[in-house]
Amino acid sequence: MYFDTATQTLEIDQNPAGERSLVPVTHAGFSDDFRTMQLEAVYRGEPESFEVTSTYDSDQVMHRLTHRLLQGGHALPPDAHDVIEVNLQQGAITLLNVIRSVDGKVEKSIRITRKDGQLFLVIPSPWQRVELLSAGVDGQRIVCRSPDGEIDYELATAPFVAETLSELLEAGLPD
Repeated sequence: MYFDTATQTLEIDQNPAGERSLVPVTHAGFSDDFRTMQLEAVYRGEPESFEVTSTYDSDQVMHRLTHRLLQGGHALPPDAHDVIEVNLQQGAITLLNVIRSVDGKVEKSIRITRKDGQLFLVIPSPWQRVELLSAGVDGQRIVCRSPDGEIDYELATAPFVAETLSELLEAGLPD
């Protein structure tokens, strides 16, 4: 699924294994506890209904975010230059990638990865790979704790995105 911030539209990829073929979701509904999300869309030419059931806490965080975005009124400010990519596997974050792009130029980025149960922070310039003890969000900062100290990344995004990222890190980075 994709959310187009310009049109405030949730979209489903009809071809997830290949080149994107996005169609808009025509209706979305959520259970009160956000464990279930119901979607309707024209999928491969036919009207379809989908039910997405959460298994993990991180799933519920994503369902709440989707609901919040669909409610509208959450436009990103002009200085929200961070693109945030989160990959989850069985509820655990396997990748958090934050890329700051201004006028098509990458100004800075960080990547948190998980390998063999261990978290690592990768900073591309100058290149560093640091073993992490923990990672979280404090206000508008991603705070990474390593055996050698703290490394911060100041987020350039809307406060609700930072709040959601904080919830996602709490749910998807088990101790």
